[in-house]
Amino acid sequence: MRMNTDLEQNAPADFGDDQSTLQPPPSDGDFMDVPTHDEEAPNVQDHSQLPSPEQYKANMNGGAVIGTGANIDIDNPQDGDDVVHDQLPSVQEYKTSMSFNNKDGSDPKDFKKSRAGLYTFLGLFLLTVIVTAIAVPTAMKKQGQGRQSSKSSAASSSNGGASSGSTPTNYVITATPPPHFTPTPPPQMAPLANRFDETFKYLTNYGVVDREVLADITSAQYKATKWIADEDDYNIAVPVHPAGTKYTDTRFVERWTLAIFYFSTGGPSWKYQNNFLAPVDHCFWFSTLSDPLGRIFKMGVTNCVNDYDGQRVTEIEMSNNNLSGPLPSELQYLVRLVSWITPFNLELGGDTGMVPFLPLVETLAHLELQYCGLAGTIPEKIGNLEKLVFLGLGNNVLTGEIPESFFGLTNLEVLGLDDNQLESSIAPFAKLTKIQKLYLEDNLITGEITDEMLTIGWADMVDLDLSVNRIEGPIPEKIWTMPNLQVVDIHGNDFIGQIPKVDSVNEKLVFLALQDNSLEWRIPESISNLASLRHFDISANKFVSPIPSTMSQMTNLVSLYTGLNGFDENPIPDFLANMTNLLELSMKQNKLTGEIPSFFGSFTNLQVLDLDFNRLNGTIPSELGLLSGLDTLMLNRNYLSGTIPSSFSNLVDLGKIPFIETLFFAVHRN
Repeated sequence: MRMNTDLEQNAPADFGDDQSTLQPPPSDGDFMDVPTHDEEAPNVQDHSQLPSPEQYKANMNGGAVIGTGANIDIDNPQDGDDVVHDQLPSVQEYKTSMSFNNKDGSDPKDFKKSRAGLYTFLGLFLLTVIVTAIAVPTAMKKQGQGRQSSKSSAASSSNGGASSGSTPTNYVITATPPPHFTPTPPPQMAPLANRFDETFKYLTNYGVVDREVLADITSAQYKATKWIADEDDYNIAVPVHPAGTKYTDTRFVERWTLAIFYFSTGGPSWKYQNNFLAPVDHCFWFSTLSDPLGRIFKMGVTNCVNDYDGQRVTEIEMSNNNLSGPLPSELQYLVRLVSWITPFNLELGGDTGMVPFLPLVETLAHLELQYCGLAGTIPEKIGNLEKLVFLGLGNNVLTGEIPESFFGLTNLEVLGLDDNQLESSIAPFAKLTKIQKLYLEDNLITGEITDEMLTIGWADMVDLDLSVNRIEGPIPEKIWTMPNLQVVDIHGNDFIGQIPKVDSVNEKLVFLALQDNSLEWRIPESISNLASLRHFDISANKFVSPIPSTMSQMTNLVSLYTGLNGFDENPIPDFLANMTNLLELSMKQNKLTGEIPSFFGSFTNLQVLDLDFNRLNGTIPSELGLLSGLDTLMLNRNYLSGTIPSSFSNLVDLGKIPFIETLFFAVHRN
């Protein structure tokens, strides 16, 4: 369309030589009416007809003619800003003023384009406001549906938003108040059927247990699953795992495993229930007890440590608690376990053989399974328990060869394999270089002990018990130089030769048991260098020479056994009078002659006196009646005569005195 054509028609032809464009400000509608391709754009450069000054002034002031010299206050002018309208602007000045101070005199078409761009920007901005006004309350409503505590505020925000396709009016977005932290309430129990299904799926889908096992409603696994799903009021949540987390390494599986252990080992018949299956954290499944001496101890889950998801079980103590039944393989899931103690009354039932979880709980450092009725062979995978420091498998029915991997447990400090039927050479045990206490008695161990084994492999040894095996050869001389050795029990083997000399004083060794071997000839006089020795047993060997008198210096002895040797005939040695600390003295079948010395009356601590099967004669000294603590007195098979002293009435602890045979032999041999 053409703009202000009426002004063009009335414009005088003689207005001036300046043919510059003169246009009034266009209306908003003019900017929206863009010429089409078929319509010729207005010729804004045609200024042949321009309005007179009076007409221009009239058009610019709504038709009013302003007098010459009048002062007009336009848009609150500042003081002194009077506008004199009898001095009209030139055409160029008008163009400049109408182009919004465009000092470069740009074409009005450029101005029109800039205004169009401005309106386009304003339109996009308005559209953005509308979309935001609709999207924000919608998002807030969805967010509010996930928060039970903010349902009302979310609903209010949703109602305040405009419906789809309309522009909201006076929409105000207020700041979200800070969250109010309250303790997390315990989870609500899911419906029982759903809870069991959820537990069943978790345990089977993630390989924690086989479906076939849970399908057996008599199994400990099924009972534990039903208990934790339907009956456990503690209601521990079935876990949801982040990527990379082991499905078995959770407190849920840990609690479920302990429940399996309870059902598998006859939990209802345990001597102490130890709070098992109580609706509390399973780290509180223990009892506090006291022993006969009044010492307090715990039984059950005896220790836990903090982990990323809470307390985790590290120690279990079940000593003498009437456990019966198989140890479940799920015990491998107690992955933080470092100590497991279940001696006495535990039977491994079925065909499961050796403890099935033993090779799997690789965190174990302390494992005790004495008196548990374990049968079969030690598995090869026991070598995986590299962290073991204490291993007790004594007093079971273990048989067969000890696997080579066993000797890779180089962190072992205490090892008990006693009272089984295990087979091995003694040599590989020298690989256990940290061993301090080694108990191998009553097995089928063979081979010889060398000096290198004692000084290199067992340099830290404190207790060495190799009794009742098939070890042979001489006793190594280095045995007396081991710096920490306190106990040596090698009785019941096939050691030969003489007791090696003790070249220097040894103040560590307190227990030395050499009986039931084939040691011979004589006891070295240097034996007295074992100054701290309290127990000395050399019975049932082949010694022939008398006991050396230097033994009188061994005043710390409380137990001395010399019986069943081939000593030459000799009376009871006088140096025994210095050993007043003796509690037990056995000189049975030593070819002793002469009378029983009266100095025995000063042995006030003596509890056992065995002089059986010797060649003693004379009467029984009344001084023996002073031994008020005596509970065993063996004087039979000698040549004693006379009557029993009246002082024997003081021997209230005496259990049996077989005098009949003694008197018989005395009469018969006379």
